[in-house]
Amino acid sequence: MFQITAVFNRHCLNDVLRELFDNAIEGVTVMDVIGKGSLGIAEKNNAPDLFPKVMLLIVVSDDAHKATAMECIRAHTQDLGHGAGKMWVTPVMEVERIRTGETNESALAQPASRTTAKSNTFFTAVDTPSS
Repeated sequence: MFQITAVFNRHCLNDVLRELFDNAIEGVTVMDVIGKGSLGIAEKNNAPDLFPKVMLLIVVSDDAHKATAMECIRAHTQDLGHGAGKMWVTPVMEVERIRTGETNESALAQPASRTTAKSNTFFTAVDTPSS
């Protein structure tokens, strides 16, 4: 199992996510980050010039999914030129789906589709029953 971490320009995010989802890679975490790459630091008013980016975290189960995810990211960010971002891979020792207790590859697999009954009952903070 592998964790793919990618930092790239925010305007590429929707295209990257769409491509990942089209390739059945749906478990992603996205964070807004700021930083600098290898361009050096230009200071303005005594503060370093840091650039806004997004960080994408994806955990995949095997080499095939790793290659697919990396290509999805590369396809939509590679042509941006200097400052396009970085991507790196880290081995993952163990994964657990908290809700079910499934571990490793089964925790990364998409759960079987469940049908949920629609309800017209809504609870507020005042009338929510306790567990």
